[in-house]
Amino acid sequence: MVTRSYQVQVYSLAFLTYFGFYVSREPYSLVKMTLLKTWAPFNGHDGWLLLGILDTASLAAYAMGIFVVGYLCEKFDCKHLVVFGCFAAGVTTILYGMANFWNIHSFWYFLIIRIVNGFSESFGYPPLIKILDYYFCHEVARDFIMTAFGSCKFLGIVVGCVISSFAMTTFETWGTCFIVCGLVIILVGMIDIVFMPNLPPDALPLLDETTPILSNKERGEQSSGGKSEVETMEQPLSNISDQDPEEANNKETFLEALKLPGIIEYSVHLFFVKLSVYVLYYWIPTWFESLTIQGVKITYVLSCWFTAVWGLGGCIGTLTIGAAVFVTKVYGLFSTAFSISASLFILVLYWYSDSSTSLILIFLLMVLCVGITQNGPYSLASACMPAVINRIQTVDTARNDKLVGMATGIIDGTGSIGAIFGPLSGAIILQYTTWGWSLVFLLVALSMFIAASILSRQVCMETMKCCSEDPSPQANEDDL
Repeated sequence: MVTRSYQVQVYSLAFLTYFGFYVSREPYSLVKMTLLKTWAPFNGHDGWLLLGILDTASLAAYAMGIFVVGYLCEKFDCKHLVVFGCFAAGVTTILYGMANFWNIHSFWYFLIIRIVNGFSESFGYPPLIKILDYYFCHEVARDFIMTAFGSCKFLGIVVGCVISSFAMTTFETWGTCFIVCGLVIILVGMIDIVFMPNLPPDALPLLDETTPILSNKERGEQSSGGKSEVETMEQPLSNISDQDPEEANNKETFLEALKLPGIIEYSVHLFFVKLSVYVLYYWIPTWFESLTIQGVKITYVLSCWFTAVWGLGGCIGTLTIGAAVFVTKVYGLFSTAFSISASLFILVLYWYSDSSTSLILIFLLMVLCVGITQNGPYSLASACMPAVINRIQTVDTARNDKLVGMATGIIDGTGSIGAIFGPLSGAIILQYTTWGWSLVFLLVALSMFIAASILSRQVCMETMKCCSEDPSPQANEDDL
């Protein structure tokens, strides 16, 4: 029997593990300006573009790895996959930093390391989500639990920035930032070896007190539509021969998933949300180092602390949105809440992009507000996906599972494409245009505006439902 203390242990380990993955990712964003100034081949005329290519290659490998690891989660123990991901991500991060000590200046070395690292990072999210889903599938506050889990990425950003700052201050080499952060994720992997539980081979959902336990006979009758096993065996063979091949069935499932209400809207919506978020995530530390505030040139160390404040804002925004979703989801106000949050982000971003000449405390406050208003809607967009997927209800349970998996892949896959193009778009703007950071911030704001505009139909539906006389929760869930 799974006790509450056992659930706390599982959740804490999952939180710590994904937190460790983000700690190991942070140096890649923080050292960009240092590489642009001091390290070949990035200190050449095309340095911005080369760094953007590295980010894009890593994210593309991560996106492809998600599909591979999702398949492996059905074949192997999730604990083993997570531990492998921790060690692989740690080793590749350390190898990236060792280029500083081995005096390596080959772009292909950095590119191969980033691709392998991106693929290694993909071993974190799918198995951890499967573990959490297994142990918390019947929790009332499951949506808040899963949304709050997203705050570990921003907490990892904060700690990664602090670690990188102290490593650079102590050793005065950019390579040590990668080595220390790589050792952190390896240490997390060792902790998982000892304390992370193994999922049962079938990983069936936990039974609660209200779940009926069926006998073999009842289970056989239920799967055959109420017919006995003998009656099922006596069905004409023509019914079997008329079934479509698996490939045609998968194509039909894909087209059927596309026709589900809101799937295309939320897919394109998540594309622009992730494009907006990942531009800042990969380039905001570099922007900090290009500033001079109150006559003080922002150094690498100050850039780390500013990025930590941005990550802290993301953590606050994620937890706030998670609590709001838990309280208000019954009224189906996801799209409206996102549009309001995105509007606040655009306003704050406009003020923020022109605040580099203000007092440093005001600037830090703006950095915090940007973290809250940007990553809050990002977390809300992630929370919307389960609400859309949960509408899938068919008579055939197996068909229902296929539609859920296909719809999830469509939405998340489209969002991953946006994440891939985000950093590269920023790099191209900085490399080839004279508008520089102003155009980058315009891209971020425009992407979030388009993401909010795509949900305008959903906002109208939610508003009409709230103004109706009978805003029943069930009706709202059907139209979300």
